[in-house]
Amino acid sequence: MIMNISLDALKAFLDACEDAEMLSECEYVADLFNLDTPVTVNVKFEKGACHVLAAAYLLYDEAQDGWYMGDRIEDEKVVLKALEDAMREDE
Repeated sequence: MIMNISLDALKAFLDACEDAEMLSECEYVADLFNLDTPVTVNVKFEKGACHVLAAAYLLYDEAQDGWYMGDRIEDEKVVLKALEDAMREDE
């Protein structure tokens, strides 16, 4: 899915985010823990657009003391809101 989001602002956020990793020059994976419902996203900047390659909810397992991926997020609006909220939280 393609996100209608400021590419420069998103790239700056991902570059500064301690829970984001640059996989290649134009691809990132980020765990957005500071949201009410944490998510993980894999995005790629290509041809002047932000493509979300994958997104899923993050769930916490207390017994294992760790996070794991829950259900995939297929709704573009949910992914866009999560990215925008995470960027706002970072300000």
